[in-house]
Amino acid sequence: MAEIEIGPETEGKNNWAYQVTVFDAGKRHEYAVTLSFQDYDLWSHGALPPSRVVEKAFQFLLEREPASAILSKFDCSVIRRYFPEVDAELPKMGSGG
Repeated sequence: MAEIEIGPETEGKNNWAYQVTVFDAGKRHEYAVTLSFQDYDLWSHGALPPSRVVEKAFQFLLEREPASAILSKFDCSVIRRYFPEVDAELPKMGSGG
């Protein structure tokens, strides 16, 4: 299983920004990711910190594709373009690790 590290949070006007690192199969992958306030509300209803929602989004992605296939810079909203089921599945992932 890949290890996901969420870097410091930067709050913007309508989103949060993170540096995310995934360690998978001995390789390190770096990502610049934003999470909009709208997607945060949709996916967590305020039940989780935004950084935890980003971590869950990466868990969701890594269940569907290798770390090397994930875009190096993206807003989490782009996930639904490739995996429309994210809006239904991510909230079900809960607060557990």
